[in-house]
Amino acid sequence: KFSNHEILRTMTSIVSIDIETTGLDENREVIIEIAAVKFNGRRVEDEFSTLINPGKAIPDFITGLTGIDNAMVRQAPRLPDIKQELLAFVGNSPILGHNVKFDIGFLRKAGLFLNHQTIDTYELASVLMPTASRYNLGSLGQQLNIPLPATHRALDDARVTQACYVRLLDMARELPLETLQEIIELGNFVDWDAGWAFEQALQVRAKEGIKAKTTHSASTPKPKLASTKKDFSSIEKNEEPTPLDPEEIASVLEYGGPFAQYFESYEHRPEQVDMLKAVTNALSTGNHLLVEAGTGVGKSFAYLVPAAMFAVQNNTRVVVSTNTINLQDQLIKKDIPDLQAALNLDVRAAVLKGRSNYLCPRRLQFMRQHGPKDANEMRVLAKIIVWKLENDSGDRNELNLTGPIEREVWNRLSAEDDACTTETCLGRMSGTCAFHRAKQAALNSHLLIVNHALLLSDVSTGSKVLPEYDYVIVDEAHHMENAITSALSFRMTQNDLERMLKELGGSSAGLLGRLLTETHDALRPSDFGLLQQKAKRATDQAFRLEQITKEFFNVLSDFIAIQREGQPVSNYSWQLRIVPSSRTMPGWDDVEIMWSQISETMGLLLKTLDEIYKALGDVYEEG
Repeated sequence: KFSNHEILRTMTSIVSIDIETTGLDENREVIIEIAAVKFNGRRVEDEFSTLINPGKAIPDFITGLTGIDNAMVRQAPRLPDIKQELLAFVGNSPILGHNVKFDIGFLRKAGLFLNHQTIDTYELASVLMPTASRYNLGSLGQQLNIPLPATHRALDDARVTQACYVRLLDMARELPLETLQEIIELGNFVDWDAGWAFEQALQVRAKEGIKAKTTHSASTPKPKLASTKKDFSSIEKNEEPTPLDPEEIASVLEYGGPFAQYFESYEHRPEQVDMLKAVTNALSTGNHLLVEAGTGVGKSFAYLVPAAMFAVQNNTRVVVSTNTINLQDQLIKKDIPDLQAALNLDVRAAVLKGRSNYLCPRRLQFMRQHGPKDANEMRVLAKIIVWKLENDSGDRNELNLTGPIEREVWNRLSAEDDACTTETCLGRMSGTCAFHRAKQAALNSHLLIVNHALLLSDVSTGSKVLPEYDYVIVDEAHHMENAITSALSFRMTQNDLERMLKELGGSSAGLLGRLLTETHDALRPSDFGLLQQKAKRATDQAFRLEQITKEFFNVLSDFIAIQREGQPVSNYSWQLRIVPSSRTMPGWDDVEIMWSQISETMGLLLKTLDEIYKALGDVYEEG
């Protein structure tokens, strides 16, 4: 049997490369420093490092970032002068980098390493550390306890990248064998700079001879029903609630009271007591209350204590709405558990968020079975697979999704599907859906924590989003006006619309093209023919919508130019509130005419897509 050190030492030699440049654009900027570290397992075999004369001035901000100035590179070799030495150093070894596409992009522009295997520690860290706070090289080194500095100098950063890779490969080796195999198989669908490393981890596991850990396969999700406890009394609408005694509730905060005994360094605050009594009276009498609580009052406990005691005493529900996720997390993870412990109070609390915040197991299962379409989708899919090994919440806020691209992939996997009913979800996924479980927990909760957007969605849909409630506490209420504007309106840019139409594609590309490709052999010829007809119609409608959209935004730009004529140029965004008088302005008629054409064409396209969706749903139900 091999030791871990022997196994790692017998692996392929890898070269960690880092470069410093005069800027980010490989077509305009040039390299000013190159370093490489050749290693096999944990053993560093050799190092290479040189400054490069860029033949142009180094920008001041690059000098500030790297410490490399024009004097340092004046006598340095040009890139062509060291190409053969660098090629000989690397040989045929795979090339490792952090965000390796940046480094390899500059090097390949210079004619180097055109066909070398590349490995990216950013991709590996994103998958293996799904809840990490940040993935830049310096932060990653700190999180992996690597005692080397990432200094924006090539050799230092190449060394840190090498050390990170060794640690990350250890983490990959610890994955269940079935998970490793699935990630490798999914990675075969796309060109992904982490696939090779996972293959190496699997080879190490095979040599170790460790028995595979068991996990549940993508095709057979393990049923996990929402809470089935029978001792929960259902939350009910209480027509005649029993009021609380404000003085009795306030005694919780007195010296020698439960809070003073539970919290170290407890501080009695008269303002907090006053607010607690006011909230107690408002809940007991059914009156509205507006409170301005400055910093340091302790407002959270001032409303949580009476809300919890009132809800438990009357077996009713109090909704608490916040503006930020941070406050939600503080309430549900810290303040409410502390309150439960300090008062020995059996109050049930839950957080409910919008559907897009929860992972849909059906969509995840589909992507695992059909594979990712690109490297970004692969990274997010693998990240979620690893995350789910330790986390069953399905809550996106417990996962680090970096940038708009990863968030777009999440949207394709989220429970944001209004057509998915509770009955459908239970029938297909046996209660494994995180959103379904969150709704069940909300139904059983005395205190339900939501954000302003979800509260307003409930209002705008006629109370179809949240469980029934009669009492609501709006914290961070000064944000409510902006929250209302955001929740009850939508924002659309020309780029947004063009991107969505591009993703939709047509008969041979995009979502529609992929749909036809994947259903060609699965459908009866007659059904596939009908689907083709609908896809062709949708393609034509999408093309027309794209053309009209360009015309609309041109007309809108002309209208705005007329309104801004004579106004001073400003860096601030320009806004115009549309009121009845706006409709008499010059150029507005043209805007309305173009918008009516967009609206009509978009309506036709949405109708066609709905027909396609329903037709596929019928086929799915028929098996």
